[in-house]
Amino acid sequence: MKPFIPKILSLFSIGCLAFSATAMSAEQNQYNIDVWADNWFSAYIDGKPLLEDSVPITTERSFNAETHQFSASSPFVLAFMIKDFKENDTGLEYIASPRQQMGDGGFITQITDLKSGNVVAVSDASMRCKVIHKAPLDSNCAKVAKPIAGQGECQFTSEAEPASWQMPNFDDSAWQHATEYSVAQVRPKDGYDEIKWDANAKLIWTDDLEKDNTLLCRLVVDGKHTLPTTQNNTAHSHMHSLFQHSHHVKTSEDSDYLNVESNGLPEHNMMVGITNWQQQVPLPQNYTGQNSWKIPLKPVLADEPMLTKDHFHKGAIAIAVNGVPIFTAMNNRGEYAADIGELDQWGGHSGRADDYHYHLAPEHLEKVVGKGNPIAYALDGYPLYGKTDKTLDKYLGRFNETGSYEYHATNYPPYLIAGLRGKVQVDSLANAPEDQIEPQAKSQPIRTDDYGPLKGAKITDFKKINDSSYSLEYTVNDKPHQVNYNWDEKGQYQFVYVDADGKESVETFQKNDQKQRPAPTNGAGKNPEPRPPANNQEPRKYCGDGLCDNTESNQQCPADCPDK
Repeated sequence: MKPFIPKILSLFSIGCLAFSATAMSAEQNQYNIDVWADNWFSAYIDGKPLLEDSVPITTERSFNAETHQFSASSPFVLAFMIKDFKENDTGLEYIASPRQQMGDGGFITQITDLKSGNVVAVSDASMRCKVIHKAPLDSNCAKVAKPIAGQGECQFTSEAEPASWQMPNFDDSAWQHATEYSVAQVRPKDGYDEIKWDANAKLIWTDDLEKDNTLLCRLVVDGKHTLPTTQNNTAHSHMHSLFQHSHHVKTSEDSDYLNVESNGLPEHNMMVGITNWQQQVPLPQNYTGQNSWKIPLKPVLADEPMLTKDHFHKGAIAIAVNGVPIFTAMNNRGEYAADIGELDQWGGHSGRADDYHYHLAPEHLEKVVGKGNPIAYALDGYPLYGKTDKTLDKYLGRFNETGSYEYHATNYPPYLIAGLRGKVQVDSLANAPEDQIEPQAKSQPIRTDDYGPLKGAKITDFKKINDSSYSLEYTVNDKPHQVNYNWDEKGQYQFVYVDADGKESVETFQKNDQKQRPAPTNGAGKNPEPRPPANNQEPRKYCGDGLCDNTESNQQCPADCPDK
């Protein structure tokens, strides 16, 4: 490899970066960008060329770092085309030599505000990426003596760049999140160590370091906040960074807690696959301010840990890094929710307050935060990881090599956190097992009707129409139904129920008005009869807050238990 000689492309003039008269009138800040790529990249800012790797992609071992200063008005979007070296569409390198192999990639960047000296954006799993060249599709291609692209084991996929993918208004919501990798996994070479990387800057790629050759990735820089600095406690900074992969999640800390704010809705889809449905749908929750989730910063091991089979059947026991609460694997009737069809493909469903939450460890978040990182934190302060081959104790946790305690997901009951290893406070031991950990963020119901199990229902699709409108599709005895719902800025919620014959019934509710049940109205402003329960819905009875005399409960109601 030729000696490393930094060579930066000249930045276009400020006039070239002026996207409009409005943009020119906005305040321009000075930034510095550092980039290292295996092997090559080009960068765009709000659709305009910003920087390109000075070593051509045709150079086999093109490992070098680039540093560049530029002016911009925040917010802005950085778009990157990233390429791993390949000789041709087989995706291989060193072809026809004893070293013939599939190459691996890697990319890292950080953006620094030169005025404050703060790192304001980094590469991490919050970035969205799309693969436009993947090869070989079969790893056995690397063993072929004379590999030919498109033949035998050496098939590949290639597609054109989406139109305007570098522009700030491009919709990348369908792109996958980047996957974070450790230095040991990427093995960065020349140039990487010339940059002092911020602790929050992560080496990224898609979920396949070897087969994915050409990526398009996007990074939003708002310029209004800084990342947790490395001057803070290292463990706390790492905790903050884990929750920053979801744009709607915010963190802060006080002397005792890491505070996690969110609306309780994940970025992935929801509800699809549920076959035991209580007619609840996902609604945003106000987990903010005093009602945020609180994770102890200094967890303390309990002398007598509390088992989840005996406690915490109400409320959450953990908060996932995407701001979604996690309950025990059991529902409030003591059944494993996953075993009776109550959960969707992501291990979650909506509760009585239309609050979405998980009953299984959200292992899919490992692709967001990177393998080896926590996917959640229990409300006793200890982290929850995905599965491990290490021996676990009866609480489904273990002490790691540094002596710290951690929980792990399992593929056998109780699936996650069999007991809280750390000290926690509960609202009332007298209510056990219907007690809950305090402090605990509270969900707020919008719909005041009593919805129950809908026999024969299966949720087949769930769509986000926009930020305040959703559509849930389900079948009952193979006949299609829908629930379409939305809300406005004034807190007015509308639910439109469409039956198999296309007949609609409408309910409206007003947020924060929970004392009186609002009368359902239709589009003409009339007051029809309230929507009746489905013909195959079992009547429900309660004694206090406990469900009884129901097909899903073995409890019997006293004679004086009223209908609810």
